[in-house]
Amino acid sequence: MRKSSKKTRATAQYRPVPSPNYTLLITILFAIFVAEGIFGPGAATETVDAQHVASDNNVPRVALSPNPAKNGNVVLLEIDTRSLEQPVFGLQVKFQEKMITLSPHPSKAEGVYFGLMGIPYHITPGSTAFKLEWTNRYGYHSKIAHLTVNPGKYRSEKLKVAKRMVSLSKDDRQRSRLDRNEVKKAYLISSSDRLWPGMFQLPVEGKVTSFYGTRRLINGKVKSVHTGVDFRANEDTPIQAANAGIVRLAKNLFFSGNHVIVDHGLGLFTNYSHLSKIHVIPGQRVEKGQVIGYAGSTGRVNGPHLHWGAKVNGTSVDPLQLLTVLTSLLQESGAD
Repeated sequence: MRKSSKKTRATAQYRPVPSPNYTLLITILFAIFVAEGIFGPGAATETVDAQHVASDNNVPRVALSPNPAKNGNVVLLEIDTRSLEQPVFGLQVKFQEKMITLSPHPSKAEGVYFGLMGIPYHITPGSTAFKLEWTNRYGYHSKIAHLTVNPGKYRSEKLKVAKRMVSLSKDDRQRSRLDRNEVKKAYLISSSDRLWPGMFQLPVEGKVTSFYGTRRLINGKVKSVHTGVDFRANEDTPIQAANAGIVRLAKNLFFSGNHVIVDHGLGLFTNYSHLSKIHVIPGQRVEKGQVIGYAGSTGRVNGPHLHWGAKVNGTSVDPLQLLTVLTSLLQESGAD
């Protein structure tokens, strides 16, 4: 009996230990790390969002003006974070694959921000979405909001210009391509600061001869959409900057003639075309009302005038409607 007992103990001593379940162990550890935030705000934030963004006190309030808007309009976006239970940082808005620059509201209390959304001319009418993103102590959050876009009632017109400005030679086609690339680069550089302290002004006094969004038939062949406003102006009439900013481009272009682009910050630009003479240089800081050039008939035109345009975050918009929006933004602050 004793001998048999020893054998039994010896056999038990060397019994193989079962292999651990590594797959189960890794799964448990991964769940712990995610819960502790070790892997960052990825999968964990989905659960956090459901718990902490359920009430209105955890979501920034968004106001849009105008809403509904028209294609080619500028929409004033206001975001109010004052009633949130948790402080936010990293607040941003994405629309049409572009980031909308946000800035403290000039006429409202701390915690209210504004941004400008340019609505493309060729956008499909109806409800269009944009995305609000922010971060607080619980991690990353987002919200999808919507804007209604109605089709604008734009005019049509026929124009007659020099034949060479429609039937382009090989050299002119090459030059126009280079011009487009240079203009595109100019619009990529915008100050992150609001460079305009007060109201915008018209660049020249004169009758509007062609409005933004007008559908054009040029020499009976070329179809295009007018991306600015034309003012009647005699040759060499002084043209003034609509507001303070930095000159990003000042040169002669094939279609636009003598052309100036002014960056006003926050993705907002104005441009001035067909000038007889340019009075500024790239990189120069200009003030509101400063003469930047003189009206003329350079480029593709049928007479002397000023073409005045505006862009918001790379989208051409109606500059007259833009002035209305900016006036509503600044009027409560008493800015001139």
